[in-house]
Amino acid sequence: MYFWSAFIHIIIACFWIGGMLFTAAILVPATRKRLANQRGLLFTELGTRFSRLSWILFPILFITGVTSLLGRGFTVEELLSIEFWHSRYGATLFNKLFAFSLMLIVAALHDFWLGPKAASLMESNPDGIKTKSYRKASSWGGRINLILGLIILYFAVSLVRW
Repeated sequence: MYFWSAFIHIIIACFWIGGMLFTAAILVPATRKRLANQRGLLFTELGTRFSRLSWILFPILFITGVTSLLGRGFTVEELLSIEFWHSRYGATLFNKLFAFSLMLIVAALHDFWLGPKAASLMESNPDGIKTKSYRKASSWGGRINLILGLIILYFAVSLVRW
């Protein structure tokens, strides 16, 4: 159980963080010049597809995280005890889960409000002040989520190294 849940957990995390890194390092720079006139459509299409799949995978990340803990020998009683959360492992897990919770909030704001609004405005009024404001806010939402993803990865690596 532990091996398969950890394997699935890692594959999903790679997909999610890799998708954000691809967007930041490849997609955004590529659309600044040569694809600038199709930027709104491109970000809408690719962002919508990535977002939909991510929101399907987030609950699976949580489930595989819990099953990995159980597979490592932790019991439900231990995971619900105060002593566990005061341990070094529990505190690190708390930090990972806290960052994951923040990431879900930022992702929801980005995926369901800022991103769609920015894409819509780019289609209707690409040079408007409101468009630029939403694009900037959406961009920062993506950056913050990438940083949170890397923080989650740091805590995940810390958990398996103890």
